[in-house]
Amino acid sequence: MAPLITIGITSFNAEGHIARAISSAIAQSWEPLEIVVVDDRSSDRTFELVEQIVKSHPQVRVFRQSQNSGVAAARNRIMEEARGDFLAFFDDDDVSDPDRVATQYRRIIDYEGQLPERAPVVCHTARRQITRNGSERIERTMGCSQKKEAPSGPAVAARLLWGEPVEDGYGAVATCSQMARTSTYKMLGGFDPVFRRSEDMEFCVRLARAGGHFVGIAEPLVTQTLTYGSEKSLDKELYYKLQVIDKHRSAFKSKEHYGFSREWITTKYLWLRGHRPAFIRKLIISAITHPLLTWSRLWYALPQLDSNRSFSLFHRK
Repeated sequence: MAPLITIGITSFNAEGHIARAISSAIAQSWEPLEIVVVDDRSSDRTFELVEQIVKSHPQVRVFRQSQNSGVAAARNRIMEEARGDFLAFFDDDDVSDPDRVATQYRRIIDYEGQLPERAPVVCHTARRQITRNGSERIERTMGCSQKKEAPSGPAVAARLLWGEPVEDGYGAVATCSQMARTSTYKMLGGFDPVFRRSEDMEFCVRLARAGGHFVGIAEPLVTQTLTYGSEKSLDKELYYKLQVIDKHRSAFKSKEHYGFSREWITTKYLWLRGHRPAFIRKLIISAITHPLLTWSRLWYALPQLDSNRSFSLFHRK
């Protein structure tokens, strides 16, 4: 008998696109399926619109947070309400291919069958991103090769925290394209509600440090329409990226490595903001004080250049 899969959707002030996201979930080819929507105390008509959808689609359940607590807390509420053996996260402004859930389920099950012993497995899919100027790009994910063991463990944590290369390990691990066993999320205690941004990165670092395997699907089964919002500013992104580094300080090779990585993130964000003179000054200082670390980080960053450029444009007004 096929297992029940839960699709979780967090929503906040999404009245313009929440119906499209839920329709994408309802249209999934997998059965049996339930859809859990958690509204993070929207100030528009999002919650009321979802309530109307629920009346016609009994597989959809909706809950409302008592106060706005951020996407991590909303995802934890989904985790608590989920009845499915597997949990796939959709975003309120994305559309997924009808076979996305079925494809990710098969990828996880097939990979688990190849492991000598049980280990947590998470699956991400590549995404088609429609930028603010209407152009399209593909944001790939890690672990897409089916001929070798997927990236896993501390090597993935190193890749996420300071960019160290890992085979088949380049690409994003955004929660909007993520699926895993519900028990995997519960084992890790869900998402850290302290993080209103970078909560997906922080969760994946914890999963990696717990021995998790990261399998991927190269086909872009999620389409994102990238829109700017005040909660998506580069300043907030920098703040929470530094918080992730601080939380996982023990993963770094030394005190010097930790300090350098913190400074490197600040330097990187000068480039993302378009502050070229300040970026060049900090880069020169870094190259003088930590030459080997600086040049290795520049080398690690090359495969991510296009992704970082897109990230920069997305977070600028």
